Amino acid sequence: MRRHKIPAEIWSPGRAADTVLIDWRQISYPYLDAETPLLDAVLQRAKTSGVRTVICDGDVIYDEGKFTKVDRDGALRALHKDLQRALSDDEVERRRLSKSLLPHVREFYANYFDSEQHRPFYRQSSRQ
Repeated sequence: MRRHKIPAEIWSPGRAADTVLIDWRQISYPYLDAETPLLDAVLQRAKTSGVRTVICDGDVIYDEGKFTKVDRDGALRALHKDLQRALSDDEVERRRLSKSLLPHVREFYANYFDSEQHRPFYRQSSRQ
């Protein structure tokens, strides 16, 4: 496995850091040619499930599948409470307008492109 050295001064105390730690095995397994540039490998093969840790301005905000700065249950409770109220007149009108426009939008884009001819180059990193 190829490892990349990061200069120690980058990680010195007092410096801000925005960093994403990704599971390298997920990117490189079962095979990654040694000639593949690091950036190409990450951009073409990394998946969201491979993100292990995210650090912003020195604070860990995501670690092993969980956001550390968000009270998920509290946010869901607040969302649930907010969505229990009746729609405003403006929201009712926007909903009506959206429903009336949707058939026209679908018709416009019906033959926009042939999905069989536009497949992702790297299928494993696509969200399909």
